[in-house]
Amino acid sequence: MEILIFISLLIIGGLLNLIIKSKAEFVYATGRVYIFLVLLKSIIIWIYYFAGIKNAIILKALSFILYVGYPGTLILGYLIIYISGAQKAKIIMVDNDQLKKITWSVLLGLSISTGNIFLVATVGKAENLTYMKSFFTTSGYATWFLYFIMTAETLGGLGILLHFKLKTGPLAATGLLLIMAGAVYTHWHNADPFSDSYAAVIQFITLSLIMVIYYFEKQAGAAPQPVPTS
Repeated sequence: MEILIFISLLIIGGLLNLIIKSKAEFVYATGRVYIFLVLLKSIIIWIYYFAGIKNAIILKALSFILYVGYPGTLILGYLIIYISGAQKAKIIMVDNDQLKKITWSVLLGLSISTGNIFLVATVGKAENLTYMKSFFTTSGYATWFLYFIMTAETLGGLGILLHFKLKTGPLAATGLLLIMAGAVYTHWHNADPFSDSYAAVIQFITLSLIMVIYYFEKQAGAAPQPVPTS
């Protein structure tokens, strides 16, 4: 169900872009809203899972705030379709600056969201090390492989977060894609319910999207030739 909601929101967001023809200024402002929602969700995730809060009312309020991820996913679908369309039509664009800004805002939001999730996942594994060791052993893996995965996910998450400085995003995302594919395979091999693979499938989709945005980032880096005015 979670996967269907995620994919549906992406599709609905993309359709909204096709239906509503928006100016670049509005789309850029929407991108900034997306960054805000991603930052909010990322902070709340750390507080909700690792702050040790026991108060039921506060936990309920925090869990409600986590639903900002739904409109965030809707906006992401909207922005990705806009960028895709703008890239195809940019040969007739006079100014590429807005496209660069919009692409940057989407990539920043996706980087924060994706990188943060993998750091959270590593901390979660560390806090449940006994269970994770048992799961890996039962799945036919050596204990050292668990530590390898934890290290790889940490480095991958950091690589995505540091992309704007080090340009490590594509390499990090590729590695994490392989890990998510491996996670889905492991659950399938164990005959686990498909719901156990929801998180891995969603992250696989998200990582695929961020790879697309890395491509768009590269394409937007070269400004198109101005259209003659006379």
